[in-house]
Amino acid sequence: MAKDKTSKKSKVKKIKLEKYRSEEQMEVIRFIRILVIVVVLIIGIYFFTKLFVVDKELKEESPIAGTINYSITMIGSMLIKPEEEYYVMIYNTKNLRSVYYSGLMSNYEQNENHLKIYFADLDKEFNQKFYDPENINLDIEQISDLKVGDLTLIKVKDGAIDETFTDEEEVASELAYIEVEEDTQN
Repeated sequence: MAKDKTSKKSKVKKIKLEKYRSEEQMEVIRFIRILVIVVVLIIGIYFFTKLFVVDKELKEESPIAGTINYSITMIGSMLIKPEEEYYVMIYNTKNLRSVYYSGLMSNYEQNENHLKIYFADLDKEFNQKFYDPENINLDIEQISDLKVGDLTLIKVKDGAIDETFTDEEEVASELAYIEVEEDTQN
């Protein structure tokens, strides 16, 4: 019962308040309500996007200059390099021994008078067609006939294959680091 009386009183008060307002006032009140709702929505959307959408301009760091690694090659283009004599080391970077092979190349490049050494990764799609460990073919007329195994070192001279090494020990011997003794005389 008490609820019925309070709800009737609030209805009566609303009716009495609305009775004393003209239609123009009611339209202005509706317009103001709609305007407030729209402003609140716009402000809400603004803060929502500030919180959850990353501002690319603020997050971007200064541009990083791109670099080109000229020591990486594809097997199909390994015979057309600017040097007259160089090596091409071919192996798969996914191989567990790849760190060792990379170390051999790094040590060799520390030699004083070393030949340029290029690297071809058998894991790359362009080089996969040359990988056939069962039918290795290094004595070729055309580069498309080349077939290599898990590790191959090719010495190229004047745009043609001069020497090939497929055994790990042979490769290590060919790419040996030669320590140069410095003059220690005062």
